[in-house]
Amino acid sequence: MRALPLNALRVFDAVFRHRSFHAAATELNVTPSAISHQIRALEDWLGLRLIERNNKHLKFDADAVALASTVHLAFSDIATACEALRARTVKPQLRVAVIPSVAICWLIPRLQAFRNQSPNIELKIMYAIFGQELHFDEIDLAIVYAQKPPVIQDFETVTFLSAASVPVCSQSFVQNLPDPSSLQGITQTMLLHDTDTSGWKEWLGRTYPETTTDNAEIVFEDFNLLRVATLAGQGIALCPPDLIQDDLQSGRLIKLSDRVVNTDFDYFIVYRKGSDTAPSITFFKWLMQMSQQPA
Repeated sequence: MRALPLNALRVFDAVFRHRSFHAAATELNVTPSAISHQIRALEDWLGLRLIERNNKHLKFDADAVALASTVHLAFSDIATACEALRARTVKPQLRVAVIPSVAICWLIPRLQAFRNQSPNIELKIMYAIFGQELHFDEIDLAIVYAQKPPVIQDFETVTFLSAASVPVCSQSFVQNLPDPSSLQGITQTMLLHDTDTSGWKEWLGRTYPETTTDNAEIVFEDFNLLRVATLAGQGIALCPPDLIQDDLQSGRLIKLSDRVVNTDFDYFIVYRKGSDTAPSITFFKWLMQMSQQPA
């Protein structure tokens, strides 16, 4: 007996589902002529005509419909059996997109704890850049910076960390301040800015220092650059305590005031819905548990 033309049957299943040679070719990543060739080979093997082509419309007779149903069920059963075997040998992968500031300041220092808790989950971590669109079909969980909770189909959104910021500086820089308790007498050269000068202008209001020297202000495009400059004792920065809690707890940075700015923004977790054992749910629960631990 001639061997079953399994590849041709796979092509026939795709053609029947799409009712189109072109769509089937797109799914299988081959040319429409290759699809046509496989269908002819299957019809020759069976000794009967499966598909009638009429003005580019495909018509399937009763035999073709019955065969398509059987073939589809068979391929579905094969796929289910293979996925079950694969699940026993392949570690589940969790694709996580994180805004750089959270990745470097908060997530990475804590990541080993998750790996110890869930060693079977393979992590792929990438940046979620503020202002750039995320492709949620390619990720399972994201930590983003936004004014409003993002609404994404098949995803849940939860507030994670506050972006409200307070003035901080290094231990060494405190010695340069005339009055650390009130920040009176500071100069522009003492201020470090994130993206633009609006944060300090809001925090200081009318007391924002006038330019008295030829020294220009310094603005950092990235929060991580701002943090490193602050740690290096180069000035005072406005930073979210939730984000730099490790620096504050260790004493690397000192909070100079409780008055906040940037209260309109927060960091949000956007995670894919799933069962309680899904990697995205496991990682989400761990993130929330870690965020609630005291600094």
